[in-house]
Amino acid sequence: MVQPLKKEVISLLEQKKYEEILKVSASVHKIINILISLSYDKTQYIAWRAIEAIGLMSKEIAQSDTETVRNIVGRLLWMIRDESGGIGWSVPETLGEIVRNNPQLCADIAPIIASFHEEKMLTSGVLWALGRIGKINNETVGYAIPIILPYLQSADHKLRGYAAYALGRLGAIGAVPKLEQLRNDNGPVFCYEDGELHEKTVGYFAEQALVTLGRV
Repeated sequence: MVQPLKKEVISLLEQKKYEEILKVSASVHKIINILISLSYDKTQYIAWRAIEAIGLMSKEIAQSDTETVRNIVGRLLWMIRDESGGIGWSVPETLGEIVRNNPQLCADIAPIIASFHEEKMLTSGVLWALGRIGKINNETVGYAIPIILPYLQSADHKLRGYAAYALGRLGAIGAVPKLEQLRNDNGPVFCYEDGELHEKTVGYFAEQALVTLGRV
C-alpha cells in the first residue's frame, strides 16, 4: 500500500506540478527521500520526472538554505559510492539536475559526476548529466569533452546518442566531423524530453548537436 504522502507526490509528478511538490505538508527531507525512491526505474516516465523535480526543488531550496542542498548532494554521492547494489544507478542524472539548476553553488560536483563514466551501469547517466549541465565554464568543457568524445564510437546506441547530445550542449566544435558521420545512424535511443519518454535515434541527437553548434 502506497503511503498517503508518496501518493500525493506521485500525483503531482503525474500532473507535472513540480512547483507544488515543495508546498506539500512534509519536511524537505521526507519529500526528497520519496523522489529518490521514485527515481530508480528509468524505463518509467515518473522516475525521470522525479529526477527533474529534485533539481528544480534544489534551486528553490538554495535561495534560503544552501547547506540543505549540499547535504542532498552529499547523500547522493554516498549512494553512488555505496557497494550494496544498484541504489545509485540514477544518481548521475539526479546530480546533473542539481548542478544544472545550481551552476555556481554546485559547479564542483560536475567533475565528480564525470569521474564515474567508466562504471558501466552509470555511463549513460553520466553522459546525460553532462549534457544537461552543459557549459558552466571553460573548465567544464576542458575535462568533459575528452571524456565524452570516445563514446561517439560506442557499440551501444544509447551511449552514442547521449554523447552526441552532450557534445552539442558543451559547444564541442571539434566533434563536428564525427557528429556528421552519425547523422544517418538509426540506432534507437530512448530518452526523456519535455516530461515524457520518447524513442529517438542516434542520428537525431547528432543532427540536434550540429544545429546547436551552428553547423546545420
